[in-house]
Amino acid sequence: MLRRTGNAALTPGLLHAADLTLDRARLEVQRPSAEPVRLAPLEMRLLEALMLNAGQVLTAESLITTIWGAEGGDRTMLKQLVYRLRAKLEPNPAQPRYIETVPGVGYALAG
Repeated sequence: MLRRTGNAALTPGLLHAADLTLDRARLEVQRPSAEPVRLAPLEMRLLEALMLNAGQVLTAESLITTIWGAEGGDRTMLKQLVYRLRAKLEPNPAQPRYIETVPGVGYALAG
């Protein structure tokens, strides 16, 4: 399991990657020198997947399966979710620092 977590550090309820701390119990993410940001459950699942695989590119299909599971989602829903998460997380969403788009493949959390 630790091998699959990439650069993320596991602490009960907390997940650390890059310079972010995700509090899964509170559905909040903390950035350096900023107030905690409240996340919707789907936003938390997306960020959690990216943080657990920090520095690795996750395909759109794998993210859709991880986030929506049997309910199903699609690329448009994923794109909107990434947009919403960037709006909450990125200092400048037009120039993402945390969530990197890999055209034709998927997304990665920049380490």
